[in-house]
Amino acid sequence: MSEPDEAGGRRLAMGTWVCFGDERHQVVGQSGSEVHLRSAGGEWTAIYIAALMAAPGFRLLSESPVDLLPSKVDRGALLDGLAEDKAASVRDLEAHLNEIRTGYRSGDPERAEPGEPRPAYDPRLNPRVSDRVKAKAAELGMGQTTVWRKLRRYREEQRNGLIDGRGAVVRDPLARADRRVLDAIIAQHRVGEREDSTGGLDRFYRRLQDRLDHEHGPEVVTLPSTSTIARYIETLLPGQYTFGRATSRRSAAARPQRSYRPDEAVRPGQVVMIDATPLDVIAYDPIGDVTHKVHLVLAIDVATRTLLAWRMTVGDTRAVDVVMLLNDAVTPEPMRPGWKQALAFRMLRLPITREVDLEERLELAAARPVIWPETILVDHAKVNLSDALREACLDLGINLGLARKANPTGKANIERAFGTVNEDFAKHVAGYKGSDTSSRGRLVDHAARWSLEDLEEFFAEYVVAIYQRRTHSGLVVPGFPELEMSPNQVYSLMVARYGYIVCPPAAHHYCKRLPIEYRVIRPEGVQRDYLIYDDPILGNYRRAISPVPGKGRKWPIRYNPGDPSRMFIFLEGAWHVLFWTHLPDPAIPFTSRMVEQARKLLLDGGLREPSQQDIADALVDLQRRMDAPESATARTRRELLRAREDARAIKRDQARAQIGEQEEPPPALTLVPPAGEEEPVEEAVVDLADLEEFEIWDPGAPRGPAGA
Repeated sequence: MSEPDEAGGRRLAMGTWVCFGDERHQVVGQSGSEVHLRSAGGEWTAIYIAALMAAPGFRLLSESPVDLLPSKVDRGALLDGLAEDKAASVRDLEAHLNEIRTGYRSGDPERAEPGEPRPAYDPRLNPRVSDRVKAKAAELGMGQTTVWRKLRRYREEQRNGLIDGRGAVVRDPLARADRRVLDAIIAQHRVGEREDSTGGLDRFYRRLQDRLDHEHGPEVVTLPSTSTIARYIETLLPGQYTFGRATSRRSAAARPQRSYRPDEAVRPGQVVMIDATPLDVIAYDPIGDVTHKVHLVLAIDVATRTLLAWRMTVGDTRAVDVVMLLNDAVTPEPMRPGWKQALAFRMLRLPITREVDLEERLELAAARPVIWPETILVDHAKVNLSDALREACLDLGINLGLARKANPTGKANIERAFGTVNEDFAKHVAGYKGSDTSSRGRLVDHAARWSLEDLEEFFAEYVVAIYQRRTHSGLVVPGFPELEMSPNQVYSLMVARYGYIVCPPAAHHYCKRLPIEYRVIRPEGVQRDYLIYDDPILGNYRRAISPVPGKGRKWPIRYNPGDPSRMFIFLEGAWHVLFWTHLPDPAIPFTSRMVEQARKLLLDGGLREPSQQDIADALVDLQRRMDAPESATARTRRELLRAREDARAIKRDQARAQIGEQEEPPPALTLVPPAGEEEPVEEAVVDLADLEEFEIWDPGAPRGPAGA
C-alpha cells in the first residue's frame, strides 16, 4: 500500500495506481504539470494533474492493482465460525456474567432456573457488585481483575466482547512475499496470459522467471516453489481464471471495476441496441448439399425488451446487413410479401407441433410493437462504423451512440437477449452445435436439416408467438416489483403513457440506406468494378454536371455490395434501377468476387482488355464449373449459396420498397388426386387445420438430395 505522507495524504508517484474514467491506470511518468498514465488494458494517456484530480470518480488505489486482505474482520461473525466447544464456553461465560449483573443466568427474571437467584448473587441480599464479582472469581478460579475486565467488555460489546480477540486477526498470506515477485505475477497475467491460449502452472512459472531475469538481471530474483507461486496466484488473482478457459479469462478481464448499473430507458425507442453474434445452429443448403454457419443480427428496444428487427446471414455480418436491419426496424409490416401463402408450404415441412395456428400467427405479426428509435447503441465493430450507417441515422434523425470498448456490460440487454435466443430457440432446432467445441455433438453436420430461409421462418414464429408474450424478470412496473410483464404488455403500458410514433412508408427508404459512390455518367453508362450499368433514364444526363457541389461530373450512385447486377440512381424525383448491360440471367445470382475471378481468368488467358460480353461469358462458364458436381468444392458451393441468399434478401427488400419486380406469391396449395381418379373440375383448397403433421424427423436417417 502507498504510505501516507506527513500531511495525511498519499503521493502521486511512479507506480501509483489510480481509478480514472471507470478504469484502473498506473502512473508511468510525469512531465511538468502533466502525468502519463497507462491503463490496465494497455492504453496510454497524458493529462494535467489538476484535471486528473478534479475528474469525477478519481481516487488513489493501492500500488498493486489487487488490494490485499484487511487486518480485521467483523467480530460479530466470529461466533459463527468458532468450534462447538469454544462457542459453548462463550455462552457459559455469558451466563456467569449475567448472574453477576442480575442474579439470573439468563439475565431475565421471567426465565429463572430452579434455585435462582442464589444468595451470593441476589442483588437484594448482596447489593454491592464488587462482592458478587469476588464470589464469581472464587467460583470460576479466576482473578477478580480478569472477571472485572470481562464484565466491562460484556457491557460494551455484549457477547462479541467475550470472544478471544486473537481469533479476529487475519493472517496476511503475502506478508513474507517478495514484492518484485508479486508485481511480476500481476504483470505476467495481464500481459502474457490474458490474451494467450490456456496454459498450466509450469508454463506460467517459467515465463515468470524469464520476466524477473529480464527486469532485474539473471538470477537476481529467485522464485519460491511452484506450490508457493500457486498460493500467491490464488490470493492475488481471485476469479481471474488464470489457468481456466480462455474465454472466461478474457471476460473476467473486461469486467469493469465497479458495480453494474444497467442503462435505463423509460419510453419505447429511447435506447435501441444493435449487435450481431454467431447463432449456435448449423444450416443446410439442399441445392449445394453443404452446411454453413449462421450469423444473427438483432435490434432490441431497452425499455420494452422488444425485438424490433432481425436478420440471419451466411457467414460474417456485413455493414449493409446492419443498415438494412435499421431499415427493417423503422418500416413495420408483415415479415415478407406473400407470408400467408408461404406459411402453407412451411406447414408441411415442420416436424414439430406449431406454437400457434396460422391465423393467430399472422395477427401477432401484424400487431408487433411499432417503435421508432431515438438512439442506436452499437459497439466498435467495423460493420457498425460504416459511413452508410451514419448517413442512415442522420437521415432518419436517430442518434448513433458507441458503447465503451472492452466493456461487456455496455450492451448487457442485447447480450442477454442472445443468451435467451440460444437457450429457448437454438437448442430446439435440428443442427444445434452448442456454444463451443466441448459441447458439440458428433453428428452435428449430419443433423443439420433446415435452410436459412426455414430458420428465418422458425425464428419469426418464435419471436411473435413466444418471446414477445413471455414475462421477463427485468420488466417490472415501478412500485410493483412482484408484477412481471411481457414485452407486449410493457409496450401497451408505455404507449398509453408516452404515446407512439407512426413509422413512414418504406418506399423511399431502401435505396437511401445503401452505400454511395460517385461515378461519371458516360455515353455507354456508369462503370463500377469493370462492369457497365445503363438505363434509358440516363439519356439526357450523360456527361452532365452533377448536382452535388464540388463533385464535377460525378453523380451519386447507390449500390448493394452483395448484388453487383444492378445499381440505383435518384433522377427526376424517383429512384431508378441501372442493370448491368450484359447481365446473363437475372435469375442466376453472382457476387463481386465471382466477377473478379472471371476477369482474372481472362487476363491469365492473354486478354488484356476484356469486353463486357467477354466478362459475361466467362462468368457464366465459371458459374457452370462451380456448380458442376465433378468440379465443385465445398468452398465454391458455399460461395454460390451466399450469392443465392444475398439475392433472396435483396429481392425481399426491394419488394418491400416497391423497387423493381414485385415478388409473386406462391400458388395456392391444392389437393393431389389419388392415382387412377380423374382430377376434379374445381380445385379443392386444403384446410390447414385438417392436415396431419409429419413424424418426428430422425437425424440419423439417410438424407436425400433435397435435404428432406
